[in-house]
Amino acid sequence: MDTVRAIRALAPTGDARRDALAGFVRALHQLSGTLPAEAFEAFRAAGFADAAVVDIALSVAVITFTNVFNRVNDTSVDFPELK
Repeated sequence: MDTVRAIRALAPTGDARRDALAGFVRALHQLSGTLPAEAFEAFRAAGFADAAVVDIALSVAVITFTNVFNRVNDTSVDFPELK
């Protein structure tokens, strides 16, 4: 759980590849419009292929849809909070 806490705190996790992934996902989620070239460059420099961009974009889209759907339907949260 220390890794999850570090990612949530925007702190390094001790794994450069994981940090690059977290940073790319964060940029994709937070920014509207075109991502800056630096986001792609850092992601690729960490060893990720362009195909991973598609996978991540789809994952972010599905999670965003699920969150919006659950807000509209006032879905009850049935899993424990991270402590």
